[in-house]
This record gives sequence, C-alpha cells and structure tokens, in this order.
Amino acid sequence: MDRTRNMYKTLRQMIVGAVFILTLFASVNANAADVEFTFSPRETWIGSPSILKIVVRDGEVIGEPVLPTVAGLDFEIQPGRQTMNSVQIINGKTTRSNTTTITIMITPSVAGVINIPPISIVVDGVKHSIEPTSMSSSVSTTGDLLSVEVIGNSKKSWIGQPLDVTLRILVKPFQSPEHRVTLGEADMWQFIDQDRSDFGPFIKTLREMMQNRQRPVGHEELIDGRAYVVYEVTAQIIPATSGVPDFSEILVAWKYPTRISSARDFFGRNELSVSATKPITASASTVNIDVLELPTEGQPKSYQGAVGSFTIDASAKPTSVSVGDPITLTLTITDRSGTRNLETVQPPKLDIPSIQSEFRMPTAPLAGSVKGDTKTFTQTLRPTRAGVDKIPAIEFSWFDTVAGEYRSASTKPIDIKVVASERIATDAILGTSTGATTPAKQLTATEGGLTANVAPTLAMVRDQSRSIGIVAGFAMFFMPPIACAAILLARRRSDRFSGDVAFAKEQGARGVANKRLALGDGATALVGYIADRINQPSGTVTRAEARSSMTTANASSELIERVDRLLAQFERSRFSAGNDSSASAESLTEAKSCIQGLEKLDWKKARSAHKLLRMEKRS
Repeated sequence: MDRTRNMYKTLRQMIVGAVFILTLFASVNANAADVEFTFSPRETWIGSPSILKIVVRDGEVIGEPVLPTVAGLDFEIQPGRQTMNSVQIINGKTTRSNTTTITIMITPSVAGVINIPPISIVVDGVKHSIEPTSMSSSVSTTGDLLSVEVIGNSKKSWIGQPLDVTLRILVKPFQSPEHRVTLGEADMWQFIDQDRSDFGPFIKTLREMMQNRQRPVGHEELIDGRAYVVYEVTAQIIPATSGVPDFSEILVAWKYPTRISSARDFFGRNELSVSATKPITASASTVNIDVLELPTEGQPKSYQGAVGSFTIDASAKPTSVSVGDPITLTLTITDRSGTRNLETVQPPKLDIPSIQSEFRMPTAPLAGSVKGDTKTFTQTLRPTRAGVDKIPAIEFSWFDTVAGEYRSASTKPIDIKVVASERIATDAILGTSTGATTPAKQLTATEGGLTANVAPTLAMVRDQSRSIGIVAGFAMFFMPPIACAAILLARRRSDRFSGDVAFAKEQGARGVANKRLALGDGATALVGYIADRINQPSGTVTRAEARSSMTTANASSELIERVDRLLAQFERSRFSAGNDSSASAESLTEAKSCIQGLEKLDWKKARSAHKLLRMEKRS
C-alpha cells in the first residue's frame, strides 16, 4: 500500500515537473528573437547601392553582421542602429517589444550578375543568416537623356573683359506609357544629384537661388525632333586666357527616373510615385565663345591690365605740410562701361621718377576698396625737401574693348606747399647764445651753495636739459600717434562687432548649431556650422565641400569620417520611411559630439583656402 502510494506521488511530481518545463520552454520560445532579412533592389547600376536591412525583434544581445568578401562589391554597415520600443496594454496585460534595424549598403563596381554568400548575425547566442543570393548591375549610359552646354552673350570677348555666360542643362522628360504620364519640369528638377554635381562658376547663382527658396525654371525646346526640358543658369566670368574657355570641370549628375509605381493613399485614391532611378552624368561643352588676346602693339608703360572704359581722379590732404609730414593721396577710378569690372583693376603706377625724386612712400601693394562703380586707392606720400610745390599728374591706362585699342587718362597735378621742419637750438632755449656780454656779479654765499646767483651755463644744465628734452621730444612725437591708434582700434573693434556679419556668424556658429540640434535637424546643424565658420551662406555647403573644409582646417581623419558618415545617414533618412525618435536622438547626440570636435579646428586656414578658391574660380 505504501509502495503504491509512493509510486503515485513520484508520478505526480514527474508530471508537475514536465508541465513546468513545457511552460518554461513555451515562454522562452514566445520571447525568442525574430530576425528578418530584406534585400532591395536586386537590379541596380554600377556605383548605385542596394540596401540590405536586418530587422531584429525582441533581441537582447545583438552582435555585428559578419560580411563576406566579394570581388566587385563594397559592403558598408551604416552607423547608428535604428531602435524602436513599444508597450501594449490589453485587458490589464502589458506586453513590451523592441525592434532594431541594421542597414548595410552593398555597392557594385562591376557589371553583371554577382553572387552573394550568406550574411550572418548572432542574436542572443543564436546565429541567423540570409540565404545565398545574387544581384545584377549594369553600366548606366546617359545617351540622349542629358546634355550640358555653356553659351556666351557675345561670340567674341577679350582677356580680362567680363563675359556673361549661360549654363544650359537639357534633360529629356521621363515618360511612362503604362500610366500615360510625362514628368514636367518641376518634377524632373527634383532628381538632380547636387552632391555629385560640380557647377563651376555657376554655383554662386544656384546658391543664391537656394537661399531664396528658388530654382531654375525649365522650358520645353524641340531639338532634332525630340522634346527636352531646358534649365538655364547665368553667371559672369573674366577670362584669363585666350581661345575657347574651358568648362570641362562642370559636371551635372542626375538620378534619372526609370519606373513609376501606383499605390493607394490613406483616402483610397490612386497615387503615382517614382520607384526606380538610374545615375547619369554629362560634362559641359562650350558653344560660340572665343576669347581674344590683348595686342602688345601700342600698349602704354602705365598699363596694369584694366579692360573696359574708365576715368581717374586724384585728391590730396593736407596740402600744406613740413618736410617728412604725411600727405594722403586718394586715387578714384570710375567704371564707365557699366560692367562693374573693378575687382581685378590694379592701382596706377606710382613708381615714376617725378614722384620718387620728391616723395617717400610705402612699398607695400595698394589694396583698393570697391563701392558701386568706383574703386578707391589711398597712398601716403612724405615730401623729402622744402619747396616741393605739386604732386605730379598720374597716368592710368586701359584697353577699350569697343574701339579695340589702348586708352589713357591722367589726373590733374595737385598744388601743395612744403616748408622746412622747425628746429630750436638748445643754447637759444637756455639763453646762452653768443652776443652781448653780461656784467659779472659778485658771488654771494648762501646755505644752498656758492652758485645760487651765477648765470646758468650749458655745462651746468646739460644733464637736466637733455633729460627734459628727451622726455618732451618723446611725448611730442609719440603721444599723437598713440592716441590716434587707440581711437582707431576702438572704432574698428566697434565696427567689427556691429557691421561684420562674417565675424558675427563665426562667433555664433556653435549657438546656432545647438538651436538646430534642439529642433532635431542634425544635417543642417553640422553643415550650417561649417558654413558659418568658412563665411558661406547657410544651406550652400555640400557634403563634399564640408569634407574638404574640414581637411583644410586640420581635422583628424577620424573626425572627418564621423561627420561624413553622419551626413550620409541624415541624407538617407530623408528618403527612408519608419524613422523613430530613438534613432534620431542617437544621431543628434553624435552630431553634438562632432560639433564639439569641430570647435577645435583651424577655421581661419579653411576660410582663407575657400576665399582663394573662389578667387581662382572667378578669374
């Protein structure tokens, strides 16, 4: 009896244990991680990536994907995993879940069908893999889809003469016979690839349009029986060499649509969208422009490279001075041609015998200031002798593009009065000059000594007069310049803070970036910070320019790659759906860390390099 009872008790314990184990196993299986692989598109173009997404649901410990090495393929794991947490309460029961998405860019560099071995990842100690797959890539040909040309407003121009040019971008509008749809000029412009394009001298016009939230407006033209949308952008260049200008640096890239898909929107209406594109590019060709070389025959000695039509005036202040005193000579050159070609105009030559023989002046080159249609140069002249009565006429020459010959004009001589510098003899100051003798006086003994009533001599007061003279001389010579310099420094500092927009932007770059980060706009915060530090309008610095500026500012390769990867991530996020707040918060934290690193760079060097680059492109 007891034996039977014990058997039943043992059996009951075994059943309870089995139920517990089964329940635990079911619970573990219910909470096991789920891993899903999605790969799209399977067909792409050389240099255009396909995207592999690994979606992990309810995973606790997620490892790094193990990527194979495949010839002709480049694998890149995108930084910043996207994580989404959710909480669901049903009938008082709380269910928590989390989803993590890892994105891998797979970019082909060769054409053909490429086999991809399994890609695996370990989640909670369990290995998950995508089955072996394949993708195909093709060479993207531009054909007659896109062409670029630069035309001039006149067929002939001269070296140094401002030339208005127009960039014409001709793109064939995409047509979908299936949906009976042709994309218009506004739709087609959306697919221009700004990051891969180089617009050369036309970038300034495009940036100004972007700042004003504008774009080139296209119009339709029929060329060789085919309809094209033509976008035109204007600019002004100053040719530095003769012949046909070289615009081969201009490259226009396009993400040309290849497929349109139909889907139902929230209200059940049919909605069309571009579902596939291919990359195409076109370099610019030059049409009907010929730059002529300036003639050497008849070129005046005073010629400094000016091209156009000009007048010159001169003034001096003050006109009555002593030998060695400064005279400020002001030369004003006015552009009469209306082309505003003054940035490259050089000052007239002042190293002429009639000036050098009578005046001393600094040897540093003059930097003129442009205002409207005038450019002003100032130079300090110091007369070397008394009796100089005029500043001679100064000649300025230019090449007249209308007449095709050189012309010259001279300023009028300026009357001045130069007198000798005043000098006072020490003996005269002390009253010891030779002349009438002074009657001798008897010495009178005093407690202060025997010389109290003796007329002073130069020997007796030499030390005192020398020290007094030196102090007075230094005070008279240095005090006015020091006072003027202090006033000028204070005024310049005040003007800089109140009127120097570039300086204000530079000083406030980090504050503006932090405000943009607070609004959740990481891309604008990063690129805008760099734009402010190199004195460029907000929204005009591309990802490539940001990388170049960081390199010039002596950024480490690690910081450059961090910023570049982050900008690439922000760019992709604009076109991908399902972004969550956690991912955004992680990216913004990384962006803030990058900005802290950017604060330590040599932005003065980057600004100078960027300014020099603009000048080179302008010339």
